[in-house]
Amino acid sequence: MKKVLFILFAIAMAFGSANADEKCAGIEAGAKAYQSSDFERAVDEWRTCVDNGIVNADLYYNLGNAYFRSGKIGFAIYYYRSALKLRPNDEDIQHNLKFAQAMTRDKVDEDGEENPILSGLFKAHHALSLRSQLFTLLGIFWIVAFVAIARRLSASERIKNILIGVLFVLSSAFAVIGMSAGYKIFVAETEITGVVTAKDADVTSAPDDRSQTLNTLSEGTAFEVISEQPPFVEIRLGEKVKGFVKLSEVGIVK
Repeated sequence: MKKVLFILFAIAMAFGSANADEKCAGIEAGAKAYQSSDFERAVDEWRTCVDNGIVNADLYYNLGNAYFRSGKIGFAIYYYRSALKLRPNDEDIQHNLKFAQAMTRDKVDEDGEENPILSGLFKAHHALSLRSQLFTLLGIFWIVAFVAIARRLSASERIKNILIGVLFVLSSAFAVIGMSAGYKIFVAETEITGVVTAKDADVTSAPDDRSQTLNTLSEGTAFEVISEQPPFVEIRLGEKVKGFVKLSEVGIVK
């Protein structure tokens, strides 16, 4: 089984990729505690780094691992999702998140079979990270500029026609990748998700302790955040669940 039980590992703690200015004594102390199977202490040490303002995919990923090994599935999923938002194409994070999510009880019903065309488009959309797409767009732009100049300077009608075809292909690729990158930016700026970190969280009809309980979500359930109204947050889960949960019982992935 690939990456068995979360790769007993975190010796691949990948903190070497953290930025030089991201210094926190808790990183090394947490790594030592994790290697000694003292997962609760590892959590405490790494959380101090998060509380000190360090935003790093490796730190979040390893916090997710430590929480999972401590039996706190909600916090594990929360930190995996936080890591994945910073590094969307990381296969290890994706694998561990999927593994943890399979252990949650709440599922969103999906009617019908998956459309193979939409599935293919979705995979293509996520094949490159936003950063890679932006670099690709920059490269295509300069190639288009070079080809346009070459066409203008060419004296051969045949070569000009070929270059027109090349410009069409490059422009089409630029448009497709540009739309994908634009959508990723839009989603990153507007879509906020949350995760139930408590053992369960009541979904109420209004942001009030005395309001009616509509549903109860179990630990680790992810949902869409509509708005924050402290001490509550308005949420939606699929088409059937909508209401308010206490901020103290969830984590918001930002």
